[in-house]
Amino acid sequence: MKKFLLALLCVLLTAGFAFAVDVDLKGMYYARGSYIDNSSGLNGDGPNGSATEDSWDYFYFDHELDLTARMLVSDKTRVIVNMEIRDGNWLNGNSDDATIAAGDRYEDNIYFKRVFSSHTFDAYGTVLDLGLMTGGAWFSGFGDNANGRYRVKVTQPTEFGPVIGIYEKNAELGATNNAYAVSNVKDSEDDDGDAYYLAMVTKLGPVNLYPLLGYIDSSNAILDQGSDGIQTWLFFLGASGTFGDFGWEAEFDYLDSDYSDFNAPANDDDFDRFGIYGNGWMNIGAGKVGLIAAYGSWNNDRGAGYGFGEDFTPTVFGADWATIGNSNLSEYNAVTLLQLYGSLALSEELSIWGNGTYWMSNSDEDADGADNAWKDADGYEIDLGLDWKLTDMVTYSIAGGFGKISLDSNANNAAIGDSPDSFARVYHKFQIDF
Repeated sequence: MKKFLLALLCVLLTAGFAFAVDVDLKGMYYARGSYIDNSSGLNGDGPNGSATEDSWDYFYFDHELDLTARMLVSDKTRVIVNMEIRDGNWLNGNSDDATIAAGDRYEDNIYFKRVFSSHTFDAYGTVLDLGLMTGGAWFSGFGDNANGRYRVKVTQPTEFGPVIGIYEKNAELGATNNAYAVSNVKDSEDDDGDAYYLAMVTKLGPVNLYPLLGYIDSSNAILDQGSDGIQTWLFFLGASGTFGDFGWEAEFDYLDSDYSDFNAPANDDDFDRFGIYGNGWMNIGAGKVGLIAAYGSWNNDRGAGYGFGEDFTPTVFGADWATIGNSNLSEYNAVTLLQLYGSLALSEELSIWGNGTYWMSNSDEDADGADNAWKDADGYEIDLGLDWKLTDMVTYSIAGGFGKISLDSNANNAAIGDSPDSFARVYHKFQIDF
């Protein structure tokens, strides 16, 4: 931390004297205490479960400091840096390196997540962004797994709305050594991973539209300087609008991947998946009620489905904490989800909220033809929360969720059993925004 503060101070002082740079610093810090019961939602009396429910519950603390510095070189030119500091759980041991794992991206628990420049050209209002910026996200958060992506991004204002073109570098192997020593091999550039996106934000009458078309060339999936690896086309379309006290948003995502260069039986040549999301709400005085519906498809040949993404967290336990469905991410995957939610402002400082969610799995067969462990599974979750605004920048919140996952006894879930115990997650959080 001392090294960071000293380095930041040196940078800001040098920039201030040499270039008269204004720095806009914003961020957030929170500390949170949590209670977890049945962490995966799948523990119970199955072969790998436990007959003692108490063995699956625990308490812990975590905290995070997130800072974004915008260095304003001029009204047309900016450099943006975003970082996390000490984002993690409180552990046994107070040494400075107690939470550093070998080979991770932290230096004294400081992680620079975004570093990029932005310049606006006067002639046509074109905005050019260069560097490590947020990618993997579009419109509503549905299907999103936002993380840092190296990009060249051009945004052009038009009379119909901004048009956005993006070139993204996901793997650069032509300039580095690896097991294939590609920097010293002819055609090593053929093993790079690149993506190209064209998007727009526009209006059609009272409806806001957000179309995006993308092509992802993952030639780095097979390092042989010849094959195409994985090729993916995607089309996303978001829409939103308001009519008096009624508001809504919706999104349709479609992806199609070509795995024809893979010879393994578990990889189908063509793997397509899609997701549909809708959210409608009504403002009623100081309250709000709404309904969310979402669907993720399943592909039997591939044995995989459409994931709602780690950024789509409509529930306290599901997705925000545990995986629901056949996925290695903390998300809802290949399910049909319905949620009724509401909130009420009791005063300017105090508000409450709650929701009830039911989901059922769309998973079917794995690539080998056997039933997937989540086939015919379903579950529910009930969440309640309270937010108390202590000042304009300080909020104390309490939230909790409980529910149950039910698995089909005929599915291939012998490892976890067909009767998991109920789950719960409860936390309270003190947050400062500045």
